[in-house]
Amino acid sequence: MDPYKHRRSRLGHQYRKGWTHYRQHRTGIKHGHRRTSQHTKLDPQRTPVDTVRHAKRVLRGGRPAELARQIALGTLLALGIAFLVLAVWGFITVWQARDELRGAQSEATALAHDRTQLFTAGGRARAASQIGAMHRGASSAASLVDGSIPLKALSWIPFVGQQVHGVTSLVNDFNTTSTQAGTLLASLRQLISASHGTTISLNALNQLNQRVHTSVVALRPLNRGSGLLIGPLATARDNFDKEITQVTALLSTGGHLLDYALPFLGADGPRTYFVAGENNAEMRDQGAVLSWAVLTANHGYFHMTKSHSVGTIRIRHPAPVRLPPGTLAAFAQLEPTQVWQSVNATADFPLSAQVMAAMYHQRTHRAVDGVIGIDPISLQHILEATGGVFVSGVPAQVTSHNVLYVLMHGLYLLYPKGYEQGRRHDEVAAVASAAVAKMKHHPYDLAYLVDQLAKAVRGRHLLVWSRFHVSEAAVTSFGASGSLVANGPSAVHLAIESAVAAKLDWYVHTAVIYNVSVDAHGTALIKTTVVVDNTAPKGCKPHYVCGPSRPNSTVPGQYVARLDLWLPAGAVSPGGLPESGLTLVRQTVDVLPKHRQTIVLEADVPHAVRNGHYTLWFIPQSSLTPQLSKVTFSAPNWSVSGPASTVWTAKNITSYTWTLNH
Repeated sequence: MDPYKHRRSRLGHQYRKGWTHYRQHRTGIKHGHRRTSQHTKLDPQRTPVDTVRHAKRVLRGGRPAELARQIALGTLLALGIAFLVLAVWGFITVWQARDELRGAQSEATALAHDRTQLFTAGGRARAASQIGAMHRGASSAASLVDGSIPLKALSWIPFVGQQVHGVTSLVNDFNTTSTQAGTLLASLRQLISASHGTTISLNALNQLNQRVHTSVVALRPLNRGSGLLIGPLATARDNFDKEITQVTALLSTGGHLLDYALPFLGADGPRTYFVAGENNAEMRDQGAVLSWAVLTANHGYFHMTKSHSVGTIRIRHPAPVRLPPGTLAAFAQLEPTQVWQSVNATADFPLSAQVMAAMYHQRTHRAVDGVIGIDPISLQHILEATGGVFVSGVPAQVTSHNVLYVLMHGLYLLYPKGYEQGRRHDEVAAVASAAVAKMKHHPYDLAYLVDQLAKAVRGRHLLVWSRFHVSEAAVTSFGASGSLVANGPSAVHLAIESAVAAKLDWYVHTAVIYNVSVDAHGTALIKTTVVVDNTAPKGCKPHYVCGPSRPNSTVPGQYVARLDLWLPAGAVSPGGLPESGLTLVRQTVDVLPKHRQTIVLEADVPHAVRNGHYTLWFIPQSSLTPQLSKVTFSAPNWSVSGPASTVWTAKNITSYTWTLNH
């Protein structure tokens, strides 16, 4: 049926008298209407008295309900028009703010994607310009949204107000972030300009430390969550929250580092550190300790003594350090509290460092405040910042490009005979001393040096222990303690430890596959397959590198080692024992030149699944060649969220988490 229309009616007539009237028009029902008072006003024959009487009859006849509906419809129409105007006005404001914020965001993205510019003076100047532009854009956007009348009006409307608040909070949070970035960069530049050579400005360092902690407090609450936000606004909020979480985590770690750096540099009085030069061509858990030096620091000034061979500080009796029962059971035959080359057999560097401090004190009657373990790979990072150095006994300049070859292989080729080693002392500590000495007279970028040291820490090539509990806690928090359980008891650590007095680890490469499966009861079975590849040439010379080292090896190039696998605490395996807070499983490796050996170890981890999650931390060995690693995960009786299989090169600590539901 066609819609019904009056012969004469005002615009919008069918909408003005309620739903029933509207349906009459829509469904084609013919109907009429009584004349209103307006029509009577136009009748010249009606007197005012008649008009009043007619109005009373209208009121008595229910016309107020119709009038009320008309008033309500008019009000709603007015509100709708007002809302439309405010929405358009607010949209224009938000769009203008978006343009301002987009420019600021592009500057922030450029800065985030090229953090290396912070490590040079020119780069920091560019970063300051980028942060300035970012702050101007964010500040302008914040002024637009904060001063917007339509946005303030719209904020009172349910749901719409939440979107408005989401816009204003996001813009202001970005402005806060840019302000903190500018403050931190200014403090960093002040520290670098106030520090020279081997003297670090403690005042500037303390100011930077305070501002880092202040920024963490200011930025951490900005992770607000998207809540009821919708569309692109929710996406923008989630992306911002993700970035701010990463930034606050980095700043928090940096704060812990600065908390440690101040007393380390002698802010609370003189400090003395034993520097252990670790040789990765003869691996223990870390490299074998073959050279040493002493680093002193006071009021920001640091100095390193000339290096020596550990043969100059041999001791006749074990140092008075009580080893845990598991460590004694695993390593006692190596005499780790008396023989310098064995002190790093355990994976727990805090324990090894305490033993080194005690051994040094027993031999020299001098106490140290801490121990620093340093290997050629950490020297590679240091020389990247300081430039090459010359060392007595090394016929060429040692640089970041050749330091590994020179120290781990070249010098042994130059002095192949055992009796020639007096002419070739281990030079790990010597290169470190030369690098520190060079800092006194040659400019270097302090920020770049710290970044390179951080890279060495992540691979366990640079480890630090402090006898002060507060400092040791800070060291642990930024990952330099060398403790296997710093991130919790669910750690996995594989070490190939040489059992011959040779330098064959230069030729050794390892690969490992961890097959992890979880049964219906939440017990994890970890099957570890290790391949040890000995690339040493058959009959290789010189014999000081390749051996043989009787009684353990009888053929030149024969690699004999202990395969030590630390698994999560509580793991059960034949012959397993508690060590370094985890469970140690062991097997002997014997590989001839140009051969490889495959070893398989299995262990059960009861109650592995906790609160529906299972996490494993894979901690690398600080070897010359990083282990090629793979983990596969299966749980047939569970619904699993997480990587089923992944491959990585074990340069840094890596963690994987799986979520399991029945």
